[in-house]
Amino acid sequence: MVIYELKDMKNFDRLPKKGKNLKYYLAGFADGEGSFSVSIKKVSGAKFGWVIDPLFQVYQHKENRIILKLFQRVLNCGKIHPKPGNPDVLVYTVSNRRHLAEKVIPFFEKYKLLSNKWFDFLKFREIVRALVKKKHTKREGFESIVKIVFSMNKGGKFRRYTLKEILLGFPRDHTQGTEGEKFPLG
Repeated sequence: MVIYELKDMKNFDRLPKKGKNLKYYLAGFADGEGSFSVSIKKVSGAKFGWVIDPLFQVYQHKENRIILKLFQRVLNCGKIHPKPGNPDVLVYTVSNRRHLAEKVIPFFEKYKLLSNKWFDFLKFREIVRALVKKKHTKREGFESIVKIVFSMNKGGKFRRYTLKEILLGFPRDHTQGTEGEKFPLG
């Protein structure tokens, strides 16, 4: 991306003159205000009764929408919407797996995070790559991904379901040939 491509944006004159500097700025911004998260949602029609849903997001007050627009323009993907329950806060969100794999992950591989968030990013990258390769469609792959998810973001301490509930709680009709077999927590 050439900075000139952003000339229509508010505060263009304050942007770094080199696109590379802007990308480092955005990486640093994400290091403070962004998150790489993976939710595990109970869905009755899913193969194992659960859906693994990766998400990259950056929060910002609505007065600073320009920052989120920069993410959207530089990464060429994602949506900006109000934070549920707090219309003064906007959220830039990328949930499309292809966009995560082809745009978000390569960006942060090149423009690295400096905080401990880097380690969650590495796990996030591993999860997205496994999902793209459809590893979650096999029992062993699903279990492996779920364990990685629970090792992210301070051990998943704010999760609705425990690791045990997810791995041991597969409904019989969603085990696809395992006859209700339970997952070992090894």
